[in-house]
Amino acid sequence: DLWAAVPGSERDARALGAKNSLAIVMRRQNELEGAKALFEAVVEGYEALEAPKTLAAKGNLSNVLGALGDLAGGRALKEEVVEAQTARLGPNHPSTLVTKYNLANVMMQQGDLPGARALFEEVLEARTQQLGPRHVDTLAIKNNLGVLLEEMARAAEQNGARAEAAGLYRAAADMQEARNGKDDKYVVHCRAKARELGA
Repeated sequence: DLWAAVPGSERDARALGAKNSLAIVMRRQNELEGAKALFEAVVEGYEALEAPKTLAAKGNLSNVLGALGDLAGGRALKEEVVEAQTARLGPNHPSTLVTKYNLANVMMQQGDLPGARALFEEVLEARTQQLGPRHVDTLAIKNNLGVLLEEMARAAEQNGARAEAAGLYRAAADMQEARNGKDDKYVVHCRAKARELGA
């Protein structure tokens, strides 16, 4: 280990910054176990220093945990970061909203569709107010919310809740249409499903 040979590097802010940068590169190169180990060391070092970058490092670690399939661990860490960011920065600060958006994606992967929907809608409302309805970030949130609504519609349809499913398909189409236009095959599919179910 290169860093073990440098005395005090586990508590040196510059060394921690270098470790963090290396971990980001490793993450991008899909060297997930190595990135995880470095991010864990960075989080531990930043916590010892009470450094402002601790939350960002925890966010990076939570992303790696999710990529490794540890959705529960990634979610728990993201929830911790959201709580701290909300207390420090406020619920609608851009950094807080990005973490909430990432948390909603993890919740969706875990199958917590109602929880993910509520969080996506919260982030969408705030970003629409801050950036406008056609901003690329706002449209990305609408895209993911549309995918989630379609998943919820399929589940409702399978459970025989036709009216609920139709409403969810319609909402999914509305979200996707904002980004991709009315002729998008996804939008056309969702509108057809809503009609088929009687909405």
